[in-house]
Amino acid sequence: MSSRVANYLSERKSIGGSLANEWIELESLYQSRLWHELTLRVASFVHRDELQQGDQLKKFYENFLSDFEHRINQLALVEIIIPITRTFKHVDEAIQFIQQLREKVKANSLAVLLCDITIGKAYLVTKNLNETKRIIEDLTPKFDEIDHLTTVHSRFYDLASNYYRVMGNHSEYYQNALKYLGCIDNSSMALKEKAERAFNLGLAALLAENVYNFGEILQHPVLDALKNTREQWLIDLLQAFNIGDVEKYESLKSVFQIQPDLRMAEIILKRKITLLCLMDMIFAAGGARALSFNDVAKRTKLPIEQIELLAMQALSLGLIRGSIDQVDEKLNIHWVKPRVLDLRQVATLKKRLDQWTNDVKHMSTLVEHQAADILS
Repeated sequence: MSSRVANYLSERKSIGGSLANEWIELESLYQSRLWHELTLRVASFVHRDELQQGDQLKKFYENFLSDFEHRINQLALVEIIIPITRTFKHVDEAIQFIQQLREKVKANSLAVLLCDITIGKAYLVTKNLNETKRIIEDLTPKFDEIDHLTTVHSRFYDLASNYYRVMGNHSEYYQNALKYLGCIDNSSMALKEKAERAFNLGLAALLAENVYNFGEILQHPVLDALKNTREQWLIDLLQAFNIGDVEKYESLKSVFQIQPDLRMAEIILKRKITLLCLMDMIFAAGGARALSFNDVAKRTKLPIEQIELLAMQALSLGLIRGSIDQVDEKLNIHWVKPRVLDLRQVATLKKRLDQWTNDVKHMSTLVEHQAADILS
């Protein structure tokens, strides 16, 4: 044991207090050279509330941790350093410290990624959005290449979603926020955080111009945090969009227009709900996907002269495939974009599969009875 470490531990033990026994345990593990056990102990020790004030954690690193950091798993080392840098008075100092650490752990790709994410979060805190964007764009392809989920993924998606929320990019925020929730144990989140994330995610789904699949968010457990609260209207609105229920959308207008972002996006929301209404009509129609302009107008509450434009928008967005019969005023659709289905839509699909099964059986029976005539 070096004199620096010995003097530091002696000083800490002499102070006593609630951490006295833990300092003794750390010293014992250090002297026994039980590096794995010491790493696990230090990883929890740096989160103690008693150490979060002043420069205690910084001195802990300088006088103790730095002496054996080369013996610690590099990813674990970064995990330990992160809470230490949060106690630094200046963000620039923390960024510089992590950059120096990055050089030490460059042999471990995940440790390097976590360093970059931590630097990106620091830039986001200081509103250095250009540097934050650069880091996210640099890391995105690297995470796309990883073929398994790691402990670092959630941190990246959290950084990306927070950045895109600040920038007002609803589509990117929605995608990255969903990925973040898919990487963590939702039961570990406090109810307040769940409710906040659910609300932001719901708003993003409605405001994002390229999101036409609401089944995924409606089935996510995080949305339960809004049930039977004053934000219940958001769940009701998402359910209306999921099935293209224009009437329900209109009935909820007086409630959701209190929210400024939704009130300002009324034109976008109206276009989206009518497109989803058309998609739901096509899905429910099954094999007979020839819809008259008149039927679509009744369901979408649009003037009949706007139905052709609605269909053209759906075709251009890749939501449906087919053709428009302007003479007979019909839409001939042979494909609708797949979506996550709710129970009502699953029931519709089951009904169509049952009908298809019956048709196959009927044809099989017909061929069996008339096989002789056909073969002769």
